[in-house]
Amino acid sequence: MKRIAGLGLSCALALGCLVSALSAVRSQDFPNRPIKLILPQPAGGAVDLISRTIADRLTEQMKQPVIVENMPGANGSLAAGAVVRAAADGYTLFMAVDTNLVVNPNLYPNLAYDPFRDFAPISILAKVSLVLVANPKVPANNVSELIAYAKANPGKLNYASIGLGTQAHLGMELFKIMTKTDINQVSYRGTAPAMTDVVSGQVDVMFTGPPSAKAMSEGGKLKLLAVAGKRRLSQMPDLPTVDESGVPGYELIGWFGLVAPAKTPQPVLDKLTQEVRKAVADPRFSDRITAQGLEVFGSTSEEMQALMQSDTKKWVEVIKATGAKIPQ
Repeated sequence: MKRIAGLGLSCALALGCLVSALSAVRSQDFPNRPIKLILPQPAGGAVDLISRTIADRLTEQMKQPVIVENMPGANGSLAAGAVVRAAADGYTLFMAVDTNLVVNPNLYPNLAYDPFRDFAPISILAKVSLVLVANPKVPANNVSELIAYAKANPGKLNYASIGLGTQAHLGMELFKIMTKTDINQVSYRGTAPAMTDVVSGQVDVMFTGPPSAKAMSEGGKLKLLAVAGKRRLSQMPDLPTVDESGVPGYELIGWFGLVAPAKTPQPVLDKLTQEVRKAVADPRFSDRITAQGLEVFGSTSEEMQALMQSDTKKWVEVIKATGAKIPQ
């Protein structure tokens, strides 16, 4: 019996070695066919631009087509679910917006995926620091004045949100928590109608992307109050950060990251991370992305994992404080 058991163990070990060897051979051959890059938003916008620009660079580098597929719906869950169900071989990837990975799991009670269980991080390609803007009629020209006015007039100001769980929503809720102010939320279906109402004065303030903030301010339609990132923006060097304007530690940065299905072979993940980091360093990628007010990043998989963990902790506390939940 001991001999039979020993033979069984030997066979199992041999089979395991064989599977590992075959996996290594396949990984060395990666990629040998087209790669599909699924993103959770329609054509147009930052994530679409990033996806198509990185796809061009990866196609050239890896000598295989990288096909971009727009799959909007269910706040990213449709695209995420398609990648979760795909084979874990590196040929189906998810270009995620940060909220898909670090907000949705705490906002939706029955989400169909778990970011840490179902995905393997590859790299964060780019980040964006949002800008706090105000209608010109708001009696505040900087963050300190906005806080003072809000405290003197609780509930009088309102802000534009483009949906529960978005940066425009949670970023302002975090601002309210840290400044102990009362500013009402007004929800919109997208950035365009929200910006329209801030410009017209129907809504007082909002967080938005650098390009639209800069364009509207130059036309005198909006006031720029502060940038929400760690550093000032090169496009608006005179605009202070929220942190240096009297809210120490405040930070609102969105990011766009590439993930693969969990259990994708490590050599394939390493290859993808290497190729992505090479691609984002290419001026044909970095120049185009920077021109849109984004910061090129190109992280390691370990850096992406760490940021996912820290941002999840950060936003779950804000979500609990606001009581926000999306019924399913």
